[in-house]
Amino acid sequence: MKSLTTSLLLLFSALGSTGAAQTTAGGSTPEDSVRAIELSRAQALLRADTAALSRMVADEFVEISRLGQLRTKADNIRDIGSGDLHLLSVRYDSLVVRIYGDVAVLRGIADNTGTMRGFPFAGKIRYLRIFVRRDGRWQAVAMQQTALQ
Repeated sequence: MKSLTTSLLLLFSALGSTGAAQTTAGGSTPEDSVRAIELSRAQALLRADTAALSRMVADEFVEISRLGQLRTKADNIRDIGSGDLHLLSVRYDSLVVRIYGDVAVLRGIADNTGTMRGFPFAGKIRYLRIFVRRDGRWQAVAMQQTALQ
């Protein structure tokens, strides 16, 4: 019985260590890397830095907005670059990242204020953003938003 218990403990210890988040050479996990991109995205939005945003988002990116509209990378970059979409504040909460090989799923709550084509907006959304790791870096490929009441 004692050897069975010891064997099971060793097995679960080994399984637990393989299921843990992998650490990169810099000491951060893939989850940390995705969270860092999301926080960098907030800063790029506030600065209307379309070059930085373009690097973070794949060309095939598609978003389902809080209004159910389908938007592409080109739509977002155009609206930010022209000033049609102007963010005044971007706050994230409850960010959770799950890694599935070269795919990451981030979910969280965003509380944003700004203007869209001159009309003010404010409010919280719950959202999912899907990332794919290509050539060693993460890029967003999809996003879905739901307005919170």
